[in-house]
Amino acid sequence: MKTKILLVFGVIFLTLSCEKEGNNYIKPLNEISACGYDDPLNQLDWLKSKIIEGKDPSKTSFIENAWIKEYEEEDIVVVDFGLTSSMFSTFNCSGESITIDDQSFYDSLGEEELIYKYE
Repeated sequence: MKTKILLVFGVIFLTLSCEKEGNNYIKPLNEISACGYDDPLNQLDWLKSKIIEGKDPSKTSFIENAWIKEYEEEDIVVVDFGLTSSMFSTFNCSGESITIDDQSFYDSLGEEELIYKYE
């Protein structure tokens, strides 16, 4: 009986650990809880989709960096599309493009808010 219980727990553990190792899992640079998720990089479908699409440097949607930072009590996703743009794109948690004209917000983006960097 003990063997069966251990086997069941082992299978459950392996199944859960494999979820993060799948082809579509993106390892965040920093563990940041935002937008109501513990892993917003993988749990926000629109963001994960943008990152996966933007992994190809030859595409105009190439993403070099992504940050999540709070601004005016709202979590904001900031995306740097690398060489194709000199500006950042900002999104709310729903994936809607928003405008933040406060340059100090962008200047304050640091390593601790960085969740993705193209390698």
